[in-house]
Amino acid sequence: MDEGNRRRIEEYVRPLAAGLDGVTNFGDTHRIAAACEKIAAGRSDLDRDLLHLLAVFSGQERWVSRMGHRSRTEMFLASLGVPGKTIRALFRGLPRLESSPATPEEEIAYDAVKIDGMGARGIARALMEGRREGLSFLEMAEAIEKAAASPLQTQAGEALAADRRRIMLDFARKLTQEEEEFRSGVPAIPSPPKPG
Repeated sequence: MDEGNRRRIEEYVRPLAAGLDGVTNFGDTHRIAAACEKIAAGRSDLDRDLLHLLAVFSGQERWVSRMGHRSRTEMFLASLGVPGKTIRALFRGLPRLESSPATPEEEIAYDAVKIDGMGARGIARALMEGRREGLSFLEMAEAIEKAAASPLQTQAGEALAADRRRIMLDFARKLTQEEEEFRSGVPAIPSPPKPG
């Protein structure tokens, strides 16, 4: 797949990647694709076109699987010369990407998505999402710890995640400490006396 076709595919996905959640944007898709390339560096056992498609379409599985959207996407990709076996592998892989990647390309895309949600960016995203959902700071700290503990599929992904995990765990620990610091030892405020 040449660069021109990669750009056409990215333009096709651009309106889908503008998240309704108020947090996701198309730049995240570029970051995931770049992370995939970094994780896959030096490997010759991969279908690079499939890897790029998994990265670009990551997070769009529900939209693509809707009636009409899948066939439209298949026709679009086929019109760019993407082989049928690669298109079929994309549609098999998308539903597995979040929880049970089954091929080396899916494992790399899975790691790239997880890494994009880690580190300082992961903290910022968790805080924005937590605020939108009305979570307390302690609940946000717990969500950050959970994201930092996400297991990855590849050694290269683990290496990229190591510093990001540390940043998240340090932040969550400090946030929890600060939240709990003034909770203990604070006497309960008595209710005002009832009149009469």
